[in-house]
Amino acid sequence: MGTLKRVVVLDHPEPHGLDPALAGPQAELIDASGRADALELCRSADVVVTDAVPVTAALVDRMDRCRLICEYGVGVDNIDVAAATAAGIYVSRVPSYCVEELADHTLALILASTRGIVRYHDHVRHGGWDHRRAGTLRRTRGQVLGLFGLGRAGAAVAARAAALGFRVLATDPVIEPGDPQAAFAELVPLERLVAEADVLSLHAPLTPATRQVVSAARLAAMKPTAYLVNTARGGLVDQPALLAALRAGRLAGAALDVLATEPPDVHEELLALPNVIVTPHAGFYSEESLADVTQEVFSEVRAALNGQQPRNAMNQPAGGGRFR
Repeated sequence: MGTLKRVVVLDHPEPHGLDPALAGPQAELIDASGRADALELCRSADVVVTDAVPVTAALVDRMDRCRLICEYGVGVDNIDVAAATAAGIYVSRVPSYCVEELADHTLALILASTRGIVRYHDHVRHGGWDHRRAGTLRRTRGQVLGLFGLGRAGAAVAARAAALGFRVLATDPVIEPGDPQAAFAELVPLERLVAEADVLSLHAPLTPATRQVVSAARLAAMKPTAYLVNTARGGLVDQPALLAALRAGRLAGAALDVLATEPPDVHEELLALPNVIVTPHAGFYSEESLADVTQEVFSEVRAALNGQQPRNAMNQPAGGGRFR
């Protein structure tokens, strides 16, 4: 039997740990979650898997043998893809991960906001029984849902929202009219999206171009009756500007599954506002989604250990990388 290949998992969402058999019989799987030597273990890894732990250029520079860095999810903003490419290392992800869960969670936040569900609940549990307590509510049918990002999750939200009668507008630089992703949405420029949306929902990756795309200026351009929903990345929103807009009454409310800092400080002002709903970055979660993503990640891992290039690569190292 030859030398075992080494797979180092920096962190993962599995609550009960990882089955060592996932990496295959010719591999040693090291669950390094929470270990003080986790980053040092990467020096001898053939594959590195991460969920939220940053894989920086400095860490990539330590990776003497690594063929593949695999993200335990969709977004790779925690991985220095350029550094990995220069080092001959592929970066892969699971683009199909939690699409259904994210779409359902987004729709739940939209309806909880626009129907005043949390305000009603708090009112009733403190002895109230007034249908006006949630403020002025409007019929869902005919309202405008604006989607910033029309990838898999955004398109799934569009289909659900259209079935409820929302008029769906969307902005996405890589989607064109006639694309199946746009079947339930009208593609419009970003400034029109922001100005017309009764609910603005974010579904884009965090990149230099999208960081704080919801800026103070764009918040000011939204209707004062509009809601902001974010189940994508906290960095898409200028959070202090959002807080200021909400406190000044220039926005009806916000529903956030992601924040600039996670978990937030217990004294974070957003958490105290009655027109804000916050969930703990849970939009991805179901038992089915965790099982699916684990299988997809380790399918990529086993392929890499067998010398195959990843199916869901985010980059293309020169010369095929270290697959030789």
